Amino acid sequence: MKGKPIRGRLLAAAHHPADLPKLRPVVALVGRSNVGKSSLLNRLLGVAAARTSKKPGRTRGIYFYETGEGHYLADLPGIGFAQVPSEERQGWMALTDAFFTRGGVGLVLRLVDPRAPDAEADSTARDYLADLGIASITVATKWDRLKASQRRAARLLLEARHGEVVPVSAKSGEGIEILRRLIRRRIAKDGSDG
Repeated sequence: MKGKPIRGRLLAAAHHPADLPKLRPVVALVGRSNVGKSSLLNRLLGVAAARTSKKPGRTRGIYFYETGEGHYLADLPGIGFAQVPSEERQGWMALTDAFFTRGGVGLVLRLVDPRAPDAEADSTARDYLADLGIASITVATKWDRLKASQRRAARLLLEARHGEVVPVSAKSGEGIEILRRLIRRRIAKDGSDG
């Protein structure tokens, strides 16, 4: 008999495609290294479940967490400038491809840094997910680091490149409830379609 879901419990860690668990639906967090994936995941869970680091490239596999809300959160390796050997980077790519193509991903949160709105890696991730037909929400992290005078311009630039954007701050909590509601709505919609 299954026990009651524990918010923030680490359910599985996958370092190779064969390790991927059969959990559905999964909300995946993707973005460049050091964009704040683990910090946002912790804020969404309401507990410090994922380890955070100032050094890029600390997430070295895909980690799956219980939300207690009928879906799971997955923390993926960062894309971009993490200093790791090319062989390890290739392994991450194979793992990520298997994760997205095997099914079960209900939604992707594409995290972007509002201070780097033209990052090529963000556009590549957007196009990759669109080609696979996987729904995503663009989330502008670290919003608290922008001055009030910078926010409008940053949002306009991000929306021109990515469409609708949800600004959030894992530190202050700004935008977190809006994002939670969007996730619930999207997951419920997808569940009712199938």
